[in-house]
Amino acid sequence: MDNTIERYVYDVARRLPEKEREDVKDELRANIYDMLPEGATEEQIRKVLYELGSPASLAGKYRQNPRYLISPAYYEEYVSVLKWVLPLVGVIVMIIGFATSAFDAVKAGSTNYAFVFSGIISKGISMGVSAAFQALVWTTVGFVIAERSGQRAEQQGKHSWRIEDLPDVHKTEQTRLSLSESVAELVVLSVFTVIGLLFCSGRLPFAMVFSEGGLHFTTIFNESFLALCVPVILATFVLGVIVGIVKIKDRRWSPLVCVAVVAKSLAGMAMSLYLLNQPNMFTTEFHQFWSDLGVLQAMPLVNGKNALLVLLMVLIVIGTVAECIKTVTLTVKNSGK
Repeated sequence: MDNTIERYVYDVARRLPEKEREDVKDELRANIYDMLPEGATEEQIRKVLYELGSPASLAGKYRQNPRYLISPAYYEEYVSVLKWVLPLVGVIVMIIGFATSAFDAVKAGSTNYAFVFSGIISKGISMGVSAAFQALVWTTVGFVIAERSGQRAEQQGKHSWRIEDLPDVHKTEQTRLSLSESVAELVVLSVFTVIGLLFCSGRLPFAMVFSEGGLHFTTIFNESFLALCVPVILATFVLGVIVGIVKIKDRRWSPLVCVAVVAKSLAGMAMSLYLLNQPNMFTTEFHQFWSDLGVLQAMPLVNGKNALLVLLMVLIVIGTVAECIKTVTLTVKNSGK
């Protein structure tokens, strides 16, 4: 009995500004109990809640600043749709902008790297912002049309909502993933993917070294190694986009988010270890440069491999395991298990 009331109270309060929620909860809870007789049955509770109306409509009556373009009955759903449609559309189109601009730059063969990079970033961001704005406009228009046409209006004598559909308080009040962080992760992923592909295509200078008092550029990695990096970069990008979309959609540490994050972490670890175990990773010139400095001779070998690379692989494994444990722990904790 109390659980049904609490679910209803929560569904109303969650649609209001955070600073108003506790006061509304106390007031609404008191009103409901005043309307019920002592020892009220489940049927009596249901009758009272249906008399109060849908949580969305009741929340609209409590709002201090009513919205009229989208009515209270639709506003919460409208905001929820915008929260995942806008960033999702904006980020996906921005990524497409980055990719097409990078492809055009590689095809043109421009050597002005600063100009190329700024062009890629500006085109991607402008396309993303434009797409997000269009998504906002068309989503708003869609809700206005749906409301004005009365497609979801309440029918006489029938309820437009069901008590069985009220959200569970414990499950919906979990710690949520930050939308801004999820979007930022996708943006950073896109930028570094573009940089990585330009790097592998030979469009960016790789290292500056001093030689006989002069400064010159040299490449670090062999072309064969860079060719292996391209599919790894693309696979990492695809996995990162999938994780980002899932995070934006669920906005919490759900089982689906957990699986996506763990799978991405394990796949990333496997690909990193594969690349670090390639025998001819560095160019002869770069290898000779470090040899002349005496760095390679100072580094001990572990099973025929440079100790620095072995240490890096160990750190990658430890970091991946820690990330997976953290992800599973957050998911279990937020699932109330």
